[in-house]
Amino acid sequence: MTGELHQQKGKETTLDNLIEGFQLISFDWRYLYVNDAVVKHSKYTKEELLGYTMMEKYPGIEQTPMFDLLKICMKERISDFFENEFTYPDNSKGWFELRIQPVPEGLFVLSIDITDRKKAEEKRTEYVNGLEEMLFMTSHRVRQPIAQIIGMSNLLELQKTTQDDLRKITGYMKQSLRSLDVFTKELTEFMNNLQERLNK
Repeated sequence: MTGELHQQKGKETTLDNLIEGFQLISFDWRYLYVNDAVVKHSKYTKEELLGYTMMEKYPGIEQTPMFDLLKICMKERISDFFENEFTYPDNSKGWFELRIQPVPEGLFVLSIDITDRKKAEEKRTEYVNGLEEMLFMTSHRVRQPIAQIIGMSNLLELQKTTQDDLRKITGYMKQSLRSLDVFTKELTEFMNNLQERLNK
């Protein structure tokens, strides 16, 4: 008997020290076992979780798509895997990869914190969207002044261009160049703002 207890204690110690979250949920949705990773993810102590239901610890969780999936796994005794954005009682958020397995006690849930990966994906998406917006701005804001400059330079090649025409052409070219200068400054500011958002 002592050997069995020692062996069981050894298994619990091994599970407790893994970086993945392990939790055992009963048929009435009570936490039967949670390892240290789940405690860290949950923002509760082990004592504050064990014996309590998921609904007691996370009011409103029963209204979430994640809980709907847990109910299906619990009722139909099937396994599943999905990614879930979880909102804590303090309104902070985290992303977790969940693997659910039916066991005689209820459900065994393996959770991996993928918040950093999701944040990186969001930043990459924001960066790509920013580049697309920049390209759109460039194509629309640069095309017109460049077309005007080309048109004015073509007029300069005409032999019948008068001194008055030259003054007008020079004035139009200056306007186009000023437009390009303003856009260049706006584009620099846009890229700096995008970089600041990505660095947060």
